[in-house]
Amino acid sequence: MAIKREQFRPRWNVDLQSAITHLRKFPKHIQKHCLELAIQSASSGHDIKFNENKKGATIETPKSTRIKSIDDLIENCDIDLDVWEIERYVVNKWEVGSNVDGTIIVEPLFQIKAWLKKNNDVLNIKILRDELINEVKSFSPKYPKFNYKKIKKGHLLEVNIFDLHFGKLCWGLETGDNYDTKIATKRFLTAIDAIIKRSKGYDIKRVVFPVGNDFFNSDSRLNQTSAGTPQDEDLRWQKTFKAGRELLIAGIDMLSVVAPIDVVIVQGNHDWERSFYVGDVLSCWYHNNDNVNVNNEPTPRKHYKFGNCLISYTHGNNEKIADLPLLVATEVPKLWSQTQFREIHIGHLHHKKEIKYMSTNEHKGMVVRYMRSLSGTDAWHNLKGYIGSTQACEAFIWCEKEGLICQFSHNIIK
Repeated sequence: MAIKREQFRPRWNVDLQSAITHLRKFPKHIQKHCLELAIQSASSGHDIKFNENKKGATIETPKSTRIKSIDDLIENCDIDLDVWEIERYVVNKWEVGSNVDGTIIVEPLFQIKAWLKKNNDVLNIKILRDELINEVKSFSPKYPKFNYKKIKKGHLLEVNIFDLHFGKLCWGLETGDNYDTKIATKRFLTAIDAIIKRSKGYDIKRVVFPVGNDFFNSDSRLNQTSAGTPQDEDLRWQKTFKAGRELLIAGIDMLSVVAPIDVVIVQGNHDWERSFYVGDVLSCWYHNNDNVNVNNEPTPRKHYKFGNCLISYTHGNNEKIADLPLLVATEVPKLWSQTQFREIHIGHLHHKKEIKYMSTNEHKGMVVRYMRSLSGTDAWHNLKGYIGSTQACEAFIWCEKEGLICQFSHNIIK
């Protein structure tokens, strides 16, 4: 018995009859191509059905040539697999075709249906985290909004206190330096006060304050760096973090009196995790403060634009120094193209150094500048002979159009 072959023809709207008639005037291969496109367009709908209930959810696609697998469905629906688990799914496939002057055009169609259930363990953790952040924000102090002096053509004050190594313990008889949390606190606050006084001759429009860069000396309760190197610590790890957080808040409050301040978190090799945690704490603490903005994005390099100036930050222990200008240009090409004066400020080595990179045109150059440290010399550095560097921090005055116009240091006098 002969099997009757069934042909599926697209049902054209009456309004399209004139277009169909016109199409038949073209060669067959053009007719075939146009019909394939029409079938794909008609069968690639995005009306995905999503139904959620107490037990879970189902998600189902219409007839489609684009969504062919469960992976396609997950991608197109942007399903968060941390929240949802796929219990099971079904993939249906069939073909639709049409006869164009004796040529059969066949197009495969797919339909995917999936049954989902919520991953309650992960979901509960996320809910707890969100509740904790909201609770911290609700207790963040409400600072008064300062009536800053209105300045049209003001300057940027950049305050760099890199590598404080808060929590480090140095014994003078062993290393030639006494250093602990009390000494670090005094040096930090004295430096900020000195910088504020020296900048009074300029109309400061904004302050940028990079925080981190080994602000903490260790990264864990074991008194180790991020890589696990043991450190000589002054306090218990909880007390160090608490005192460090209070010190940063005190310094930011002092600077915010001068002008609105942008705090930029830069992670270091001693405090990679701790610096992120303290950045998150500062974001919550200043949630109700319009004078303070905290950038705690989890990126190893940060970029800051002020008029015609681009200032980038990284700790400097991971990248090759010669690669830094190209890295910056690649990461923020728009900021690079919009600026003429560009520098990247790094720490890690605790001494002052300047390297200038040039391309074919001088205005495309970039300065890589090492910052000094207020920290004392510990036993390991003394043993290796890394001694003698001036203990200091540095600040810079930037003009929106002319770039860097002034720099000064606060030096520790022994």
